[in-house]
Amino acid sequence: MRVLRLTVFVMLVASVAMTPAAAPQAKTPAPIQQGEYVNKGNRADSVRATLTTHGLPNFEGKWYYVGPFDNTNDNGFETEYPPEKKVDLKAFYTGKAGEKIGWEEFKGFTLGKVVDLRKFGNVKTNAAIYLYHTFEAPAAYKQLLSFGSDDTLTVYFNGKRLIHEKHSRAAGPDQDIVDVDVKKGTNELLIKVCQGQGEWEVYFSPGDLPKGVVPETIRKRLERDFPPGNVVANMNQAAMGEAKFYKVNTIQLPPDCVLEVGGLGFRPDGKLLACTRRGEIWMVENPTSDSLGDVKVTKYAGGLHEALGLWVKDNDTVYVVQRPELTKIVEKDGVASEFSTVCDKWGVSGDYHEFAFGPARDKAGNFFITLNVGFGGGHQAKAAWRGWCVKVHPDGKLEPWAYGLRSPNGINFSPEGELFYCDNQGEWVATNKMHHIKQGKFYGHQAGLRWVKDSPFAGKVPDKVASGIRYDGVDKNGNQTDIYPDFDPPCIWFPYGRMGKSASEPVWDTTGGKFGPFTGQAFVGDQTNSNVMRVALEKVNGVYQGACFPFRSGLQCGVNRLCFAPDGSLMVGQTNRGWGSLGGKPYGLQRIAYEGKEPFEIHHVTLTKDGFDLVFTKPVSVESIGLKPVSVSSFTYIYKSDYGCPETDARFEMVGKVKLSNDGKTLSVPVGGLKKGRVYEIRLDGITTADGEKVLHPEAYYTLNELVK
Repeated sequence: MRVLRLTVFVMLVASVAMTPAAAPQAKTPAPIQQGEYVNKGNRADSVRATLTTHGLPNFEGKWYYVGPFDNTNDNGFETEYPPEKKVDLKAFYTGKAGEKIGWEEFKGFTLGKVVDLRKFGNVKTNAAIYLYHTFEAPAAYKQLLSFGSDDTLTVYFNGKRLIHEKHSRAAGPDQDIVDVDVKKGTNELLIKVCQGQGEWEVYFSPGDLPKGVVPETIRKRLERDFPPGNVVANMNQAAMGEAKFYKVNTIQLPPDCVLEVGGLGFRPDGKLLACTRRGEIWMVENPTSDSLGDVKVTKYAGGLHEALGLWVKDNDTVYVVQRPELTKIVEKDGVASEFSTVCDKWGVSGDYHEFAFGPARDKAGNFFITLNVGFGGGHQAKAAWRGWCVKVHPDGKLEPWAYGLRSPNGINFSPEGELFYCDNQGEWVATNKMHHIKQGKFYGHQAGLRWVKDSPFAGKVPDKVASGIRYDGVDKNGNQTDIYPDFDPPCIWFPYGRMGKSASEPVWDTTGGKFGPFTGQAFVGDQTNSNVMRVALEKVNGVYQGACFPFRSGLQCGVNRLCFAPDGSLMVGQTNRGWGSLGGKPYGLQRIAYEGKEPFEIHHVTLTKDGFDLVFTKPVSVESIGLKPVSVSSFTYIYKSDYGCPETDARFEMVGKVKLSNDGKTLSVPVGGLKKGRVYEIRLDGITTADGEKVLHPEAYYTLNELVK
């Protein structure tokens, strides 16, 4: 997205993707001109009217469209049609079914309203369209933009792609938010929306009054009349509270360093290695210094192929997962000079979506690597062991380990030596999830089933699994009727949107309190929402399950890798390109450090025979426990081939009278009728400490796989 004279073009396609890059931050100017607050009865219209009185662009005026382009099999979402390369309002293109199409003025486009797109060319299915707008800005500033789409959404601002999301949803306001750098002069906005079947709609409006440009007195009047309900505004507010306990430092990078982080690891000498999606490794010296001038970033190695994970052996040796192989790199005389292949026995077809993640290493020296399925023509395991976790022995032998993975961006061992991975929403994956991964188990995505016949599990799994037959059976109550016998459920479901959109690698806090009160718990980054989540697991009947919580938001870019430093702080490796994220930066490295002040949080949730025990970091004030201090609701997901699944069979749960422990730290919450296979959303209302401190994150999401016997 861009600034000054703004040309806005919108692409509409029936699938959603993610975005790459963002413009440099603009300096905050003084108020442009004296204006007034205009209340139009709703937030979107009031924002635009108030922008107008201040002489700022309101995004009204002429909009243009071109389409439909083809979106058969969702291929339009990833296809960069000519408008994405250059917008020329006089140009003509080859559209759907070979039709000659050109830009026309979109006279029916209404800001702040969901707009029907099906009238274009009388198209009903499998189509993509672009919307375009330009505007003039009197100065440079930041502007929040709000979008909604049915289905996919891709957004460019001033030539840079900022949103690329493959959704399957009904359009509504504030579904996707992005903060753009408007520049003085002409700015351009391009939107692409793709549609498969059914509705085809788009929503757009400026989402807020720019801070530092519109006076705070007017901004506060808007917030008072129309409190922000969007994800970004809520996260920004949360980040301010989180910053009291966990500060964030940003590592300054040299001009030639494009640090699209794919992996992080500390050497024994305290230096940090970061591999990148561009095939480089960078060394960061003094990464934990609070004096950022002490930090030195230098290039360590290059020439790799999309390095998305590393494991450091010692000061001289590091193992890196490239797209086609696991590589050992040895340093000689301070230079990474010896590169040798450890294992290259998995397949690569050339599909862009065939990422390789890891490695996690066990105590015996075996490496575990997770392999993405492909994307084009529907997600497929086009090459050997795609959709699998593989074990690489110290001698380089590859052993297929587990299957049914989709986009497993992150695998790691817990302190107890158990292996876990996180997967991303998509077909056969209802929402982001975390699994305890075990040998020979199936984790839901069916593309990799084609390789069972070549695995150690041939003839040992049910015939219908080995055959790769799809089962989408759902009974009248919304329950799955034909789930695989060996389908292992996740230990954690991350509710989509509220707990991120693209989960990455889990890491465990083994700092012994240096990172605060959560030693032994896991932290999981989210690449889209640019935040870090917290996970507290427990075992019930030998099965892992537990709760996830928000932890730290407001980061500058998508969180792809996490790594604890020797001083107990958390290094956060980031990337945006092609995937998209909040925060406005295309890549980077930040550090989260504990400030020493303990937050008032739900430390963990324990399942009981009667309900849940909520254990807090500080004693709860008895006086703050009102008649209904806790509310509980639940929902489930349906296992099927659709891209993602909405929260299904949602219902409120009956909560009995709560009981506080003698030390004030455990609140027992009776909940009747608990059932396996559901996610329980627990929310607190008004609970504080004795000195009035509120719970920093008053929500938890507990995945229930087993009941207490």
